[in-house]
Amino acid sequence: MAKFNLNLRNPNATDETPIHLVVRWNNSQRVVIKTGRTANPKYWNKETQRLDTKRNTPKYLGNEQVNAFLEGRVADAKELFVKFSTINDREPTAGEFLELLNTKFGYKSEDKPIKTGLFDFIETRLSEIENGVNPVSGKPYSPDTPRAYKQCLTQLLEYSKKTKKRIDFDTIDLRFHADFFDYLINKKGYRLNSAGKLIKTLKTFLNEAVERNLTTNMVHKGRRFIAPREKVSKIYLTLEELKALYNLNLSKEKRLEKVRDLFLFGCFTGLRFSDFSKIKPENIDFSAGVIDLKTQKTDDFVSVPILPITAAIIKKYNGKSANSLPDSISNQKFNEYLKEIAKQLPELQTIITDEHFVNGKKITRTFQKWEKVTTHTARRSFATNMILEGYPSQMIMKITGHKTESAFQTYLKMSPRESAKMLMREWESRIAINQK
Repeated sequence: MAKFNLNLRNPNATDETPIHLVVRWNNSQRVVIKTGRTANPKYWNKETQRLDTKRNTPKYLGNEQVNAFLEGRVADAKELFVKFSTINDREPTAGEFLELLNTKFGYKSEDKPIKTGLFDFIETRLSEIENGVNPVSGKPYSPDTPRAYKQCLTQLLEYSKKTKKRIDFDTIDLRFHADFFDYLINKKGYRLNSAGKLIKTLKTFLNEAVERNLTTNMVHKGRRFIAPREKVSKIYLTLEELKALYNLNLSKEKRLEKVRDLFLFGCFTGLRFSDFSKIKPENIDFSAGVIDLKTQKTDDFVSVPILPITAAIIKKYNGKSANSLPDSISNQKFNEYLKEIAKQLPELQTIITDEHFVNGKKITRTFQKWEKVTTHTARRSFATNMILEGYPSQMIMKITGHKTESAFQTYLKMSPRESAKMLMREWESRIAINQK
């Protein structure tokens, strides 16, 4: 059966934006048509897909009239769809249904189908994922998904404006790929992986558009339309470095002390920043010695052991906050403070090398280790240190929530020498057993 939704053309607009009726059916058929009404996103309810009609809402009486009009549009569209399907013993094609709607709504020839261009389609997808669920998992989309989509749309719009080039389904070719990639790297200053991520997101849009019969352009599926990636230097903190961080006296700088403690909490739980920064009291079960929670990114349930350092941090903040943990701040500010803390440790003054490629040329840069410490270093530190301590990867993956060994391996940052030492310890242990 068809699904009928009312979406704003631009959900991020600061003023009135057109309201579109979006109809989808048979997994691939889709029609977008204007309703003839507009709405300010500030007063638009995404869940009900209607304007707010509370008495304290400006123009609430007018909003009631607009909602009634919209309900009539939806009812008319549903009636047309059912009538066509009944008479013809099949569902209409997108073209047939759009023609019926244009006739019903009284649009003139010049007002007929709204062109579903690439930018319109991306905005529609944004509205869909913000209001719907992932059809594969049956769960709401990760908050990272709309952020990635918006970033891609923003860069495409900026590229089109600054280069004065029209960007649409029919203009996506290898020349566009090369020019857009060059723009991201040399004009915007993106690193290779960041630019590759934007192109990967664009390919996702184009794949979805092909499935919906919005375009027949398949150039993005070719082997030369790549979303480049490269290995980059990402660090972890050793147990000795974490111990030094734990013992660092920050009592006179409470803002830094709280960030340090929350970061250490992440280093000994393996949780993402989005999870360890928002733990609730009910997640902590001291009697069982575990923290139980549903992760924000993957919506999975994990159980994390309360290790001695995490227990000490919880005890330190017991009664000082609702969840016995330091109050969280924004990810950006957290990373800023974290580098300010890490810079104070002599153990993190060591030099590391970072290599990446720009236009085929290898660029080598050197940093002090403290400069590379971020919130995500906590998760990598947990995974790497647990492996180095001899715990099996399958056990650690139950805690970190990784589904595959390959995904988990990307978090392991031990050096070749550390790997060799780990193998040596394992080998010596086996020899000792055999000698008994």
